[in-house]
Formats: sequence, structure tokens, C-alpha cells
Amino acid sequence: MAAKRFQTRTEEEIEQLLRDKSSKSTNKATLNAVRTLRDFCKEQNLDESFQELSKTDLNSLLRKFYTSARKCNGSLYSKNSLVGIRYGIARYLQQEKGLKITDDEAFSSANEAFSAVTTELKKLGKAKVNHHPEITKTDLQKLYSSFDITQPKDLLYKCLFDIVFFLVRRGRENLREHTKSTFAVAVDSQSRKYVYQKEDELDKNHRADDSPYDTSCDGRMYEKPESALCPVKCFELYLSKLNPDIECLWQRPKETISNDDPVWYCMAPLGKNTLGTFMKTLSKNANLSQEYTNHSIRATAVTLLDHSNFEARHIMRVSGHKSESSIRSYSRRLPENKQSEISDALSAACTADRAVLPVMNLLANNEDLELTSSQFQHAVDSLTNSPLPNINSLPGSPSLVQNAFAQQNTLRNDGVSFASGAFYNCQVTMNFNYK
Repeated sequence: MAAKRFQTRTEEEIEQLLRDKSSKSTNKATLNAVRTLRDFCKEQNLDESFQELSKTDLNSLLRKFYTSARKCNGSLYSKNSLVGIRYGIARYLQQEKGLKITDDEAFSSANEAFSAVTTELKKLGKAKVNHHPEITKTDLQKLYSSFDITQPKDLLYKCLFDIVFFLVRRGRENLREHTKSTFAVAVDSQSRKYVYQKEDELDKNHRADDSPYDTSCDGRMYEKPESALCPVKCFELYLSKLNPDIECLWQRPKETISNDDPVWYCMAPLGKNTLGTFMKTLSKNANLSQEYTNHSIRATAVTLLDHSNFEARHIMRVSGHKSESSIRSYSRRLPENKQSEISDALSAACTADRAVLPVMNLLANNEDLELTSSQFQHAVDSLTNSPLPNINSLPGSPSLVQNAFAQQNTLRNDGVSFASGAFYNCQVTMNFNYK
């Protein structure tokens, strides 16, 4: 008898296939939202099968639920958490009953109640979004210098960090599914070696309905031959030390190794929880200023690229973001160094006249000159006022500077220089008007 060409699936298998179409995080959020509403029904002695209610009764139930929703400990949800719960319930009801509770006029009073509750949460300070912290430049350098690639655990963690950082990957997604063939080493037309993602994958932003051009595999991790911590060399070393008996990429490191041991890793994959929290572990091991998450790596990479003036469409090709607005959400965040500079600028207005103002650096004999605030203001005015009557009044000209500060007799022909980055992301136009 000839083998059947088509494989017939049971109804249960088809339902499971439909559930698996969505990402795991989406399905988990939906189940949690439904569970929360059912817990409310149970506490209120109501039927937990809310999906069977008429539109009128369901609208009444949701109206009460939105205004009564609390965490298990009785405290209020944040605005974002409540929005997520509502989304999960809406998604469940649309799947099960074809209902659209956010758009259907039959649920208008429930939606009005939801809007009122979110407004109240905003008033109570429950609307703030707690972003994953970006890794500061100091911590980034401190972390990188802490790796000892002669040790299996450090080599593993460095390669993990490099893959997420340079390829701008989501922090913990699909790490457990990576195999030795997920990434590969290649050489470009300039003979530079790099690591790239060889195999495409399904993730939260890229589902089955994506076009062939909508991919997040365009990132490359290039070599730094002059560095002992070259990311490509480290990755090649890591691959050479993996256990040959299993295909998973991230393997559990051996506790001890000998100098001539060709295999540094056990015949066991790294645990899911270990992978999911590896940046927290690195934060503690390197004694960083705060505890970072895996997603902090991605947030840091996107922010650095944005601040380096890469176009959003180019960043998206590496990071896999689906819209430029997602990229802008990173650039809208104020980095720590800017927060510090803003505070210092405001503090300068409150300090004594002899305060040192670091924005402008007037050089004399290659030494920093300490300016009073009035002197600084006078120098700024001289640089910005126009028209300038003659060549000797040009901004930063020796005669201008010497005339402005002749009584100090400390400046020579060194001119005026600004600190690096003083005009970052600015367009500067200088008009010289002289006869």
C-alpha cells in the first residue's frame, strides 16, 4: 500500500498550531489577563465563563472589573499593566467569540470607565514607564575589561554579550534555541572578518507573515585584530572549545579545565534561567554601578547608534524594529551624562561668582584657565554679538581675547576652544562682518 501523501492533523493539533502562531510572551500575557478577570468573577461570586455572557452583561462586568482591578496584594496596577490586561482580554474574546470590546459601541460604557481609571492612575503617579536602563559608558568599559577569556565561564559570557550587543538582538529571546550553525564567520570584500546570523528565526517582531526583505539578520560583528578581546577571535575560540556531542550553542561551562583540555564545556545546554538573567549576573560579577537586564544591552546598542547619527532605517535593519517610532522611543530618553550636564548648568546659576565653568576652555600656556561667571558671560557675548566692526573683533581672535581679559594678563595667542561635544547635533553658522 502506497504511503499517504498528506498528513491529517486532529482538531486539537490544529488548535495548538493556531495558538503557537503567536509569540510565547503574547500567549502568556493573554492567559494572565484572562486568569485575572476570572479571579475577579470568582471573588464576586459570578460565573467565570465570562465569554458566554451577552454583550450587555459583559459590558457591565468589564465596567466593574476595570474600576476594581488590583494586584494580588491589593495594590493598584500601573497604567501600562492595566492596559496590558485589557489587551489580553480583548485578544481572548476576539479569538473565542469574534468580539471587539475596544471598538464595539456595545462596550462604550466599559471603555469610558477604563479611560477614567487610566486617567486616575496618571494622577496617582502610576503611569511612569520604567525602561530597561542603558549601560553607561563607564560600566560598559568596566564590564569589557573584566572578561578573562582563558576561563570557560568568562569566554561564554563575553560571547553571549557580544552577540546580543553587536547584532542588537532582543535580550533573551530564542537564546536557548541557538545552535552551532545559527551564526557563522565570513570575510567581506575588504578582507575583514565578521560574524553574522546565518539562520533566520521567528521572534516577537518577525512572524510568518513577514516579507522576505523584512528581516533582522543584517547586523555584522567585525573583528578588531589589534584587541586581545576581539569579538570575532573570541567567538572562534568559543566555537573551538564547545562540546562536540551536542549541537546547542550556549553550553554549560566546566568548573575546572587543564591547559591542554580541548573541550571547555559540558554535554549540557546552559539553563533557560541562566540565559535569561546573564546580564544581571555580569553586573554583579563586574561590580557595575547598577544591575542591568539582558534588554539593557539592546537598549544601549540602539541608543549608541542613534546618538552616532545612524539613520533609523539602517538601525532597523540590524535591530529588527518594525517602525522608526520604536527607534525614536530610545532617542527620547535622556542619557545619564546629559542629565548630569543639565543639573550642573542649573547649579552653576546658584553658586558663587568664582565657580569654575567647564563649558568653555580658554587655554594659556596649555593650562586650563579658571573663569568667573561674569568673565565667561563676557566671552560668550563676544562670540555671539554681531555685526563685528573689524577683523580684530572676530570671535576668538587674539586681540579680542586679550582685550577682554587684559587685566589678568594670562592669555596669549591661543584663541578660544570649546569642550568636545559642545556643539553636538547642532548646526552652526558663523557670519563674519568686517570692513
